[in-house]
Amino acid sequence: MIVYCGLRHFYIRHFNPPQPDAYYILTHNKKVWDFSPALKDHGFTNQSKTTLYLDKPVLTLPINLVDFLPFAKEWHKFSQLYTEEIEVEYPHAWYLLFDKPVIYQQFISDFSQRLELEGVGGIWGIGPSKLVAKLAAHNRSGQDRIVTSEQTKEFLHQMPLHRFPLPEAENLTKLGIKTLGELASIPLTELSLHFGQQLAVLLEKLGRGEDLIPFQPQKTQEYRWNLDCTTLDGYLRPLSPTELRPYLEQGAKKLATTLKDQHKVAGQIKLRVLFEQGMDLERVRQLKEATDEAEVITRTVESLLPKDYIARLEIVASKLEASSLAQLTMFWEPQAPKVVDEELANFTQVGIELPRRERLLMLWEECLREQAY
Repeated sequence: MIVYCGLRHFYIRHFNPPQPDAYYILTHNKKVWDFSPALKDHGFTNQSKTTLYLDKPVLTLPINLVDFLPFAKEWHKFSQLYTEEIEVEYPHAWYLLFDKPVIYQQFISDFSQRLELEGVGGIWGIGPSKLVAKLAAHNRSGQDRIVTSEQTKEFLHQMPLHRFPLPEAENLTKLGIKTLGELASIPLTELSLHFGQQLAVLLEKLGRGEDLIPFQPQKTQEYRWNLDCTTLDGYLRPLSPTELRPYLEQGAKKLATTLKDQHKVAGQIKLRVLFEQGMDLERVRQLKEATDEAEVITRTVESLLPKDYIARLEIVASKLEASSLAQLTMFWEPQAPKVVDEELANFTQVGIELPRRERLLMLWEECLREQAY
């Protein structure tokens, strides 16, 4: 079984406000990620789009999620006392995989007790998949948050379809589909007639409560690529920055491929070099937005590269987090252009309008993102 854990108002609690006497709305990728709890009394939610005029200023500020990872480490370590199988979705939200019910029952008891002792708001849910576990955490209370494989079908039939930001919700409603579970009850051929084969398969999987990307335990904290210039055919000596460029591009592509394969993005790029004279140097660049793009990695490394001749170098992609588009990659057409969020101002390619199928696939991020703090 998979356990989902979430911490409420995690980012506000660990946020250093520039103006103490104010309300704050924190955003990530142009979406409301957290907000001052007092705003709830004024009817504000993370879906609100109206401007608030209150007794104190309401300031909206963007945040970088990797900046909050240090504050979540103790919670993650606490969870790993019960199982080594952990997948961190965001600093405030993570999944755990358990084989034995007695262990996850003990974990839930201890997790709930720790939340109470530290005065921290939190939620948990248990299910046979990440999707079901998180839905249970957000939509049930008490022991009802444990949804077994046998209960999943009934549970999904109780999940109103309008709770999910589906681009095709209106068309699905016209077909008489009112709950998530009903998507699995409609014949695939009928869904295909309305939405196409690939989209129909996706809808059917969601209706069965299946994860688009299975549970992936967090094992690696960083990825590395090394180059020894003194062993390169045709050189066998230290190289200048100009001579290094094609090799840097090659290394960046390998790192980017690894990140994409693991559905991760890197928030920090580190460069370590050894000069011809034997001295070494380490430089670090914290990215404005985490990335898995080879071009971004290449440009970052070039900005860190010293002008001297270099004998050896190592590129390290670290501060890894789950890719916001992780659930889309397995459904893209071969050779299809990669979709890049508009907010990645320094890293963007030419934008395209998302087709209906890709827009629907974006629901994974929307459905599994924290619905209320």
